[in-house]
Amino acid sequence: MTRPGRFDRTVNIDLPDLTGRRDILLVHLKGITLDEGLEKEAVAEHVATLTPGMSGADLMNVTNEAALIAARLDKKGVQMVDFEASIDRVIGGLEKKTKVLSPAEKKTVAYHEAGHAVTGWFLEHAHPLLKVSIIPRGSAALGYAQFQNKDQYLYTKEQFFHEMCALLGGRIAEELIFKSISTGAANDLERVTRMASAQVMELGMSNVIGNLSFKNPGPEERPERPYSELTLTKMDEEIRAFIKQAEDYTRNLLTEHKEDLIKVAEKLIQAEKISKDDMIELLGPRPWKELRTFTELLAGDEARED
Repeated sequence: MTRPGRFDRTVNIDLPDLTGRRDILLVHLKGITLDEGLEKEAVAEHVATLTPGMSGADLMNVTNEAALIAARLDKKGVQMVDFEASIDRVIGGLEKKTKVLSPAEKKTVAYHEAGHAVTGWFLEHAHPLLKVSIIPRGSAALGYAQFQNKDQYLYTKEQFFHEMCALLGGRIAEELIFKSISTGAANDLERVTRMASAQVMELGMSNVIGNLSFKNPGPEERPERPYSELTLTKMDEEIRAFIKQAEDYTRNLLTEHKEDLIKVAEKLIQAEKISKDDMIELLGPRPWKELRTFTELLAGDEARED
């Protein structure tokens, strides 16, 4: 359809931004009965801040799932807690209450997730924490730390570094507490490796490789290597160096805040789920201002555009 002589234009439909998600949610909320005192505009703005990267279909799923959760509990209207529970379900899958972890596994998962939470808590460019849970969800996830991501299209090297540290926090916490490691960090390590590889090979963020970009071929693409074996060796060394730097920084941070790590993990073992308010009670407020509300996030986006 797009070859010469026919249609030569394509229309790209991106995922909705913050205001786009709010407007989509207002449409889907028309058929939802909200709890007394809740306004559709306020609900749409709050849910929009918690759902970056979601499509219109995902947002419809969130509103429908919230209504189902409220109906199962015989509520007269959907409450904000139902929307937050529906987001958890859409992102992480169903709670597997029948999947019983052994005490040792539960402790390992608790310290792993506490490692993510505590590391992110003390890093300026880490996303604000929403909740930490060690309740198994979906087919594989035994626990998760949920952060309030934001719509962001440009990243600095420092932001990449802090995100890598937060991802490595789970593995490092296991090492510090148990002197051994588990398979729970597989997804974290995959994401960290992709970030480090992108910085070195594609984004020109390595002083050794310089301002060069070598796109990694996809699984179906024919591999091409427009660089020498020497350059390949240097890129491999740089990727390892990027990850080692983040690993050392995270280990020092968690060693310094080991008591905080233990407090968060023990609270998780006891309650199985903790929120940002619990983290503030345990660790005190984060040292940096957080953009959390719809108005704050929107103002932050407009400031970046200016």
